[in-house]
Amino acid sequence: MQSSRRFPTLSALAAAVTAAALVGGCSAGFDATSIKPYAPADGVMASSGDLQVLNALVVAADGADEGLVSMVVVNRGSQDDRVTDITTPSGSVAVSGDDELLAGGSLAFGATGTTATVSGLDRSPGQQITLKVAFARAEPVTLRTVVVQATDEYASLTPSPSPTPTPTESETATESPSPSES
Repeated sequence: MQSSRRFPTLSALAAAVTAAALVGGCSAGFDATSIKPYAPADGVMASSGDLQVLNALVVAADGADEGLVSMVVVNRGSQDDRVTDITTPSGSVAVSGDDELLAGGSLAFGATGTTATVSGLDRSPGQQITLKVAFARAEPVTLRTVVVQATDEYASLTPSPSPTPTPTESETATESPSPSES
């Protein structure tokens, strides 16, 4: 008779443990990490209205005082916008190329096309950097991202070197007669 009393007790205990495990999985509620947007890449992302900045980071060679902003800005809205400025307290940013964000389109910043070069960069690869991206219509976004080493997949994303002036024929030295020859 003793074994017949254990079976309902064990069944009730097993059901309680199973229910606790199932209900416990839902305890994260609406703030679960799995429902939060994240950037599955080295860079970070941010949103401003219909605009999204994706995979934003700065690429620089070790010891370099220049870096290149790499990111994509997506316009999911029905109105055109444009990037008006990119700033950082870690240097000065020069933007060149197309800055238009067509409705439903995107704008990539990299080594070609639209570029944003950080001069006077006071950060090294592995350090954090703050970027502020301003738009004509949408509110600006501030991103805390990272400077990555210009190697591997980022090796081609370095600022274009400044052109080195080459001497012209008029600048080359010409022999002048020595004082004793005159």
